[in-house]
Amino acid sequence: MLQADAVGPEPLWRRVARFVGTVAVVGLAAGMGMAGHAALSARAEAAGDAPVAPPTEVRAERLRLEASMQVERRFTGQFEARQETTLAFEEAGTLAEVLVREGDAVAAGAVVARIDTRLLEAERRRLDAQRQALLAQAELARRTNERQGELQARGHTAQARIDETSLRLAQLSAALAETDAALTAVDVRLEKAVLRAPFAGRVGSRFADTGAVVAPGVAVATLLEEGPARFRVTLDPGLAARLAAGAEVTIAAGDSLLPATLSRLAPELDPATRGRVAVFDLADGTVAPPARSTGEVILPDGQDMAGAWVPLSALRPGLRGTWTILTVAPDADGGATVAQDAVEVLQVAEGRVFLRGGFADGDLFLPDGTHRVVPGQSVRVAE
Repeated sequence: MLQADAVGPEPLWRRVARFVGTVAVVGLAAGMGMAGHAALSARAEAAGDAPVAPPTEVRAERLRLEASMQVERRFTGQFEARQETTLAFEEAGTLAEVLVREGDAVAAGAVVARIDTRLLEAERRRLDAQRQALLAQAELARRTNERQGELQARGHTAQARIDETSLRLAQLSAALAETDAALTAVDVRLEKAVLRAPFAGRVGSRFADTGAVVAPGVAVATLLEEGPARFRVTLDPGLAARLAAGAEVTIAAGDSLLPATLSRLAPELDPATRGRVAVFDLADGTVAPPARSTGEVILPDGQDMAGAWVPLSALRPGLRGTWTILTVAPDADGGATVAQDAVEVLQVAEGRVFLRGGFADGDLFLPDGTHRVVPGQSVRVAE
């Protein structure tokens, strides 16, 4: 069998050589590191100190404290005609004709529609014939009564006969009165069979056509009075109480601003909105939007509350839902330092906010660009 050769201990000279080699490599690396450091230091000294960045330039405005807050409050309402009515017949019938269309202008008393009156006309002819018959009978009774009176004067007839003819004449007179009343009722029904405009205006909607059978009170058309329109709106009760009759206001309708005056205020609160209904009259000659169009009445509202107006862009979100603004405090060396002040927002209107906080009148603040700086940063205020 073959056996491996025994390995003896490493010679001393080989271990010494390995140690010397390691020391040489470490020394070389250390020398190269020191040389590189010296070269970088020399280059930095040759370049000199880097220039210091100038302070950030900001645009600042001054806070102006006001003793009260003046805002414009807007309330949405609706334009309406001075009078608006639904035209309908009092009795059922078949529409013989409808003489108007949507948008037609009609004068007061103009015929709007008619219903078929042939049955009424026949009834009137029957009553008129009945009246003629009663007239003839009454004339006969009158003559008979006169003759009986002459005979009684000569003693040829009894009083009972006189009483009979007198009562017959009274009976016929009552029947004539009843027939006249029936004729008057038919005439009224014939008059009401013609639907007329109660005032001058313009037809809004038409709900029925010729030939339709309409029931009593069923709408045939709507009529809106022409002339200066009105604006109805529900106001805050406290603000409405400060308005007097004739107060001038402005109503916004789309891109138009319409002048108006307060006509009247409701004496009680609306049960649904808990507001107070106000009616405004538009100025004469004002072209109002169509009826039932919406608009906004603009009312000034002042509240005794100290604060300042700033642009909405000056606000920054703070901790736990609070709001802050950035103020600028001038330094003694002519610079300025940015600070952060917590504020309370009282009103937002048309891109501005009315707020109060720990600032004083005349303090500088940043109206915009607040993302460019942070509290404590040195800045330069632009002229």
